[in-house]
Parts: sequence; C-alpha cells; structure tokens
Amino acid sequence: MPFEDAGYSGPDYKRLTPQQFRQVLQLHELYVRGRSGGRPASFARHDLSGLDLSGHDLSRADLTGANLRGSKLSDTRLSGANLFGADLRLSNLDGADLSKSDLRGACLRGAQMERACFRGADLRQGTFARMDSGELAASAALRPQSADATKVRARGADFSEAKLTDAVLTGADLRDAVLNHADLRNVDMRRADLTGAVLERADMTNARLNDAVLRGACLSKAIFKGAEVQGVDISGAIMDGEVFAGALKVEGLTKPAISSISRDTLVEALRHHAIWVESSGRNGQRAVLNHADLSGYDLSHVNLAMATIVGARLRRVNLTGAMLSMVDLSFSDLREANLSNADLRGACLSHAHLGAAVLIGANLGPLERVGSGSQDLPSNLEGAKFFAADLRSASLKKARVQDADFGGALLNDATMVEVDIDKARAARPTAQKG
Repeated sequence: MPFEDAGYSGPDYKRLTPQQFRQVLQLHELYVRGRSGGRPASFARHDLSGLDLSGHDLSRADLTGANLRGSKLSDTRLSGANLFGADLRLSNLDGADLSKSDLRGACLRGAQMERACFRGADLRQGTFARMDSGELAASAALRPQSADATKVRARGADFSEAKLTDAVLTGADLRDAVLNHADLRNVDMRRADLTGAVLERADMTNARLNDAVLRGACLSKAIFKGAEVQGVDISGAIMDGEVFAGALKVEGLTKPAISSISRDTLVEALRHHAIWVESSGRNGQRAVLNHADLSGYDLSHVNLAMATIVGARLRRVNLTGAMLSMVDLSFSDLREANLSNADLRGACLSHAHLGAAVLIGANLGPLERVGSGSQDLPSNLEGAKFFAADLRSASLKKARVQDADFGGALLNDATMVEVDIDKARAARPTAQKG
C-alpha cells in the first residue's frame, strides 16, 4: 500500500507556535536529565515538517504519526523514541541516534541517514486503524503498512540487531552499513547498493535482492534461505561456505572465482616481482595476484611493493615486516593475518577485511614526495574492516578512513596525525589524533 494511502497522512496535524515548541523541548530536556519538573515530549500527530531539530535530545519522545517530512535531524538523539507511522520522507538524519526506536510503518523514503544508528530499532510493519476522532491508533487487525525506506542514503549506518521484517529498501544506498544479526526476513532490497556492508549472521530468509550489489560485503553466517539473488554482484564478498545454498533464483551472480596458487608458482611470481621493483619496471614482471588464495602462506619480509592483490584470500597469512607500499589489497580477506611492522605506506586497503589481524607497529602512513610534484600519497583505508584488530603503535598518519570500522580494535599509541577520525567508526579514544 502506498504511504499516502495508508490513512495517516492528511490535514489533521497539529502545529505548535515557536514558543510552545521551545517550551516542550525545554521540559523534555529536563526529563531526559532526570530533573524535577521535566516532562516527556509528545508530538504525536504534530506537524514538524521542515523544522531544524539538529543536535537536540529527543530520546524517548512520542512522535507517533508525526509529520517530519524534510526536517533536519542530523546528530539528533532519538533513542527509544516512538516514531510509529511517522513521515520522515526527505528528512536529514545524518549521524542521528535512533537506537531501539519504534519506526514500525514509518516512511523514510528518500531520507538521508549516513552514519545514523538504528541499532535494535524496530522497522517492521505497522498496523493502523482510524478512530471516530480521526486520530490513529495501533491495531491488530487493520491496515498493515511496511516501513518504507526506498532510496534512502544510509552509507555507514548501523542497523545491528534491527528488526526490518517486510521493510522496503529498494534502491537504497547501504554502502559500508552494518547489519549484523539484523532481522531482514522478507525485506525488499532489489537494486540496493550494499558494497562493503557487514551482514554477519543477518537473517535474509525470503528477502528479495535481485540486482543488488554486495561487492566486498561480509556475509559470514548470513541466512539466505528462500531469498531471490538473481543478478547480484558478490565479487570480493566474504563468505564462509556456500552461503546461497538455500536461496532461490541464484542465476547471474557476479563472482570472480578464487583460484588456488601453488607454492612454486608463488615463489616464481615473487622472484619476477622483485626484479621488476629493483629495475623500476624495466625487467621482470609485476605481481598480479588478484582473486588468488594465499591463505596460510608465510610471506614475511617479502617485497610486494606496488603489487596488485585485489579480492584475494589471505586469511592467517604471515606478512610480518613485508614491503607492501602502494600495494592494492582492496576487497581482500586479511582476517587474522599478521602484518606486524609491515610497510604499507600509500597502500590501498579499501573495503578489505582485517578482522582480528595483527598490525602492531605497521606503517600505514603516506608515501612521501611521490612523482614529479613531490606529493604525499596517503593510505586508502576507506570502508576497511578492522574488527578486533591489533593496531598498537601503528602509524595511520594522513590515512583516508571514511567508513573504516575500528570496532573493538586496539589503537593504543597509534599515530593518527591529520586523520579525520570522525569519518571512521568506533575508533577508541586511546588513539593519538595529533
């Protein structure tokens, strides 16, 4: 059912005067602080369209059926808020906290919500009934309405443990979003962009994912029973086992095959690459190991500077002290790899997965004075996953870290001079920002 026909849009919204609005906000602020005289804000069926509520604390506020269309809610705290059936179309929710909020049946169509937090939020169907007064109430029998997040821009948003059963996310931008343990049963994600998204243990039973992009996504232990995955791009995706075994319509997947490589072939490739590096490309041959399975190999102290190792599998590889400046490891699986004291200056680790990897003392700073212009070439860590990685005493000077996830990582004594750490996720305060 289209949002406009759901029975909860219309002219009967209430609009407060600016003075009344400020008073409600002031009383709510006292309420969330636990101060005497405080009172929770009630904006149920109120017209708040176009208002600037950025940075306000509206935790646990009642916004049932509120009209928030086109409103500015960036960095607003809405944790535990009741947004049942709310109209949030074209609103700006960048950086907002909607954890454990009730968004059942809400409309978020076209909203911008980059790096917003929906952890534990409820975006399932809402059911509505119109009372004699014209007001709306939750009902167990009438007018079911799915949460509509069509074409939302939710890059880097956190939907961990959120309930999104039957939600509509067609054409959504969910690049580098986190959907760990999310309930995505029957969700409609056709044509959605989930590049670099994390869907560990997500339940996508009977979901529709036709023509979606899951490039570089982490799908470990995700459930796709009965899901439609026709034409899905899963190149560079992290998958343990045959994750689509129970899926429907598994035709047309874009999935470059991971190829095994013998030890002799690898040794020969490394020998030619060393010659290529030492001769500045005049002799030998550059190592191109894209989509190769190098898991378990001992590559400590090897010279792989400027090598191309895109979408490769390098689980538990020993790269201690390796020369990896300007290497391209984008979309590669480096979980539990040892890169201690490795030289990764100017390297590209875009959307690489380094969960539980060891990078103690690794140099991820810039390669300085490159080319005729003598410019610094920073490392590209955009969208990289450093879950529980050990980065103690590592240098990330000038590194590009947009949407990089350092959740649970050790960053003690790490150097982050000239790093826009606010663009990364879950970086600990023990990191040295400079």
